[in-house]
Formats: sequence, C-alpha cells, structure tokens
Amino acid sequence: MCFSTTPGADPARFTALPRFPAPIRPHWQATAAAKGFRILARIRDRYHLLLRCQTCRRDFPTKLFVLMRGQPLCPHCLSARRAALAAEAGVAFLGPDPDHSAYGQFRAPCGHILRRQFELIARVARGETGLRCETCHAAREAAEARRFGWQRLGPCPSGRPNYRLYQHRCGHVQRVAQANMLWGQCDCAGCGQSWSARPSFLYLFEIHLPARGPRPARHYLKLGYSAHPVKRHRHQLGLPPDAGVAVLRVVAMASGHAACACETALHRQLRRAHPDAVVPRVEFADGINVTREIYRPALRPVIEAALDRIAADAGAGRTQPTPTPTTGAAAS
Repeated sequence: MCFSTTPGADPARFTALPRFPAPIRPHWQATAAAKGFRILARIRDRYHLLLRCQTCRRDFPTKLFVLMRGQPLCPHCLSARRAALAAEAGVAFLGPDPDHSAYGQFRAPCGHILRRQFELIARVARGETGLRCETCHAAREAAEARRFGWQRLGPCPSGRPNYRLYQHRCGHVQRVAQANMLWGQCDCAGCGQSWSARPSFLYLFEIHLPARGPRPARHYLKLGYSAHPVKRHRHQLGLPPDAGVAVLRVVAMASGHAACACETALHRQLRRAHPDAVVPRVEFADGINVTREIYRPALRPVIEAALDRIAADAGAGRTQPTPTPTTGAAAS
C-alpha cells in the first residue's frame, strides 16, 4: 500500500499552494470520499491534489497516485496522534525529524530535546520500556566518576556500549566499564597497584594433547594474556602431565589493562574473520581448563602477524619462538 509522503512534513507549509488549472474528475472525488477526504483543488502540476480531511477538517497536499492506489495520511491527524502518544510516554512532541520520517523530536521532562523513533515512543507509552535522556545520563556518569577521581571524556572509542572513556587524576586515559565505575571497582592502569597497572604479556602457546582412549592426539593454539605466561601454562590450564606445550610468542605490554584490551580485540577479530579456526569447547574440555580462546594450528601465521602489529604499536620487541615443543605440562 502506498502512503502520502507528507506526514514527515510540517502541516503549516500547506497553505497558499499554487493551483493547477485542470478539472477534477468525478471518480477521483468518489475515491477521496471513500477514503475520508474531499478534493479541494489540483495544485502544483497534474500529479498533485489538495485534500481536506473529513476528520479534522484541515487541508494537505498529496499525489494523485497515492489517492487512487493507496491511502493518504492526514499529517494533522497524524501529528495529533503522535502528540497524544508522546504525552502518554511522558514527553512533549515537537515535530517530525526533518531527516528521517521514522524519527521525531521530543522534549523530555528535564527540558532536553530527544530524537527518538516513533515506535520507541509507542513502546514507552505501553510501558514496555523506558526513556532516557542522554545529556542527563552523561551528567550522572560524570558525577559518579568524579567521586573516584576520574573524569568522563565520552563514549568508548571502539564503540562498546557498556564502556566509557575516562581520564584519571594522574592524567592516564583508559576505558572502564560503566558498571565498574558506578561502584568504584576500577584501578588506574597508569598509577594503580593492581594487576591492571602492572606489566603484562600477550602469549601464544602451542599445545599437543596425546591420544587418550578413543580420542586421537590433538594439536591446538592458545592465545591469551598473563603477567606470568609460564605460570599460566604450568599451573592454570589444567593440562594433563603428558601434554606438550611450546611458548611460541610472548609480547610485552605496558599494563594488564592494555594486554586485556588488546587480547579481547584480537579474539573478536579472529572469531569474525576465521570462525572455522575456532575450536569448540566440547573438543578440548577434557584436556584444557578454559572455555574458549583455542584455535586450529593453521591460524598461526594470522595470529603471529597480528602480534607483530601489536608489538610494533606497543613498542615491544618480539621474542624468538621456541623451536620445538616442550614435553610436560610443567615445562617452561
């Protein structure tokens, strides 16, 4: 069904439209009456009409094609319905968004102007969701950050919705989860004393799990970060005693916070670009005490190249890969 394009426009513009000198055909008028309108005149050119809504008795333009093939929408009635719906949602309808017909502009109780989809306003009016002012919310987040010595700079540069960019009183800038900042559960990676501030490492392990029962021997890569990579594979991965482990790469990072951020971003990139190289947990759960971050050996060149870029960005040198696997889970 076709609809008039005028509901996204301002009804005040519909006065003093130029008339087009041509007759109005009787069957056009009959169609308009059946759809709740009356044709007042032909306007602009041979394709446009001026209609009067039989509900609100106000006028608006539409295309002849829309009248005959679809259903014109009275912008005055539509605006009134939207205003009533906005009032139910607790905001005031100011008008349609000039750039997108699905959006409107609304004044929140705080006085700030919001741009929201009409569908969202309808959901708020039905009590299905809430409505939040971004300006007031950002001010609350800034106040929360100041309590713990941080300044809110803005949204997360990488677009993660639950993170914000903050600057500590020492001058260090980092991303922090908004929920953690709310409770002060964050440490500055520049001047703090926790793991996030201490030097850390990205690592790439090669793991060989021997054949066991009906399961054949398996060969995997483990990518992660740790302040103590050797301790990580010796005591924390839960490998069987006869597993083979090789430390292929270790990249020094300035802090645990930086290592965690790089590792998280790299895993996200690898999962998106190489989903077939991600090993499902059911395949390695009996031999490695992790839930994810395990890859097929064929992905090694891709991971190595990514670690090269990270090392260059971090100003860290590349360690030489271990030439042969070291047998035994307790080996370094």
